Amino acid sequence: MNPLELVSKTLFSFEEKELTEQLLTAFGKKAETFDQYNDVAKIFFELKYFSKAIEYGEKALKLASKVEEKYITSKNLINAYNQFNYPEKALIEIEKCKKITPNDSELIFEETTCLSQLGQLDKAHELLFHLSKRSDLSEEIKKKTNHNLSGYYFRKDDLNTALSHFLIETEKEAYKNVRIKHEKWDGKIVANKTIIIDANCGAGDEVMHVRFMKNLKELGMNPIWATTRKNLAKVFNYNGFESVCVWDEPEYPKDSCWVYALALPYYLNLSVHDLDRTPYLNPLPEKEEEYSYLKNDNKLKVGIFWNSKSGFEQAHFRSVEFKDYIKVLCDDKYSLYSLQMGDNPVPKKYKSKVIEFHSSDREFDDTFSIINQMDLVITTCTSIAHIAASMGKEVCVFVPIMEYYAWTSSTGKSWWYGNNVHLFRQKKPRCWKEPMNELQEFLNGL
Repeated sequence: MNPLELVSKTLFSFEEKELTEQLLTAFGKKAETFDQYNDVAKIFFELKYFSKAIEYGEKALKLASKVEEKYITSKNLINAYNQFNYPEKALIEIEKCKKITPNDSELIFEETTCLSQLGQLDKAHELLFHLSKRSDLSEEIKKKTNHNLSGYYFRKDDLNTALSHFLIETEKEAYKNVRIKHEKWDGKIVANKTIIIDANCGAGDEVMHVRFMKNLKELGMNPIWATTRKNLAKVFNYNGFESVCVWDEPEYPKDSCWVYALALPYYLNLSVHDLDRTPYLNPLPEKEEEYSYLKNDNKLKVGIFWNSKSGFEQAHFRSVEFKDYIKVLCDDKYSLYSLQMGDNPVPKKYKSKVIEFHSSDREFDDTFSIINQMDLVITTCTSIAHIAASMGKEVCVFVPIMEYYAWTSSTGKSWWYGNNVHLFRQKKPRCWKEPMNELQEFLNGL
């Protein structure tokens, strides 16, 4: 590890992210050689600053003089372009590299990612199936290929096969640094046995999967939902889903088993037709009282969420510009309420048009009740969509081309929720013009 990498990663580990970026940028401004630009680009990439990795990777490529330098830099850029949602640029570099190594499995896998991001799913799946049959794949590419094939089966409504592919990498990643002392559930139903459902996943995933506790109870087991989100546990408990917060260090019976929350529908062997699409969550009564004043607003109350800064490295795939929202929603018949958190407020120019609930400490039980007071929720693909959908609220979801499986089906609708959910799908990377037009038509029809 060179000194720049050591200092950068040490600062980053100390949560000095701004200082880390300033250090690398300062060094990048003074860079003159291929190696210097390349070092900065690689460190930025490893720290998931993909736009910066691209900026300095492109500078390194211009200075690369050897064939090997050009090849390696192009491959690094391909990965960065795909991570930052520029598949058309990645394809250009892929074609260059394939002239040198046409059968490189890493290149072909990255090509499937490009095609998926461009909406060319049939081509992407065809290449993935060809890859999966090759005997010379590295373990890493083999796992990624099988994982990405889940999309094919989700689109065919084959939930069980899709989840068998999806969980290979998802569960491994979730538990690479986590150990649970209880025995892992093997899917066998044992009457009265306590099963700990470990919610090592996003908040939206929790909301989406907590319903399956009902299935386990009906089968005679004793399910307990284990979450890191204390206020989400409060909402679940109120709705009859026994939940605990792991930070409270709850005690379980010694013979308890555990299961990854996202694996529940797989182990329960459910089909898409088994998914209950009726509302199953309600807000806490005390929070309903706190936000009851919103009932005095007689306009159509619209809750909006457009951009996540939750730390999810691919949040930019599912983020929409606020100005695109306001073009559609700037109408006196609407009262607009921001459902964003405090890290992403309404732009100053539009603050007079939107009522904000921004607070760095706003909890999930607040969010449930605020959403429950809305007549309509318009959101990107985040936990807000799942919260609104689980309560049966009318919700419009902007779905990126690389959609999450909750929004994937052969019908274009979601199997996981009812007809209260309306999906507006992205057609081109980084562009939301078509789905915004569809939203406008939907609003005109209200």
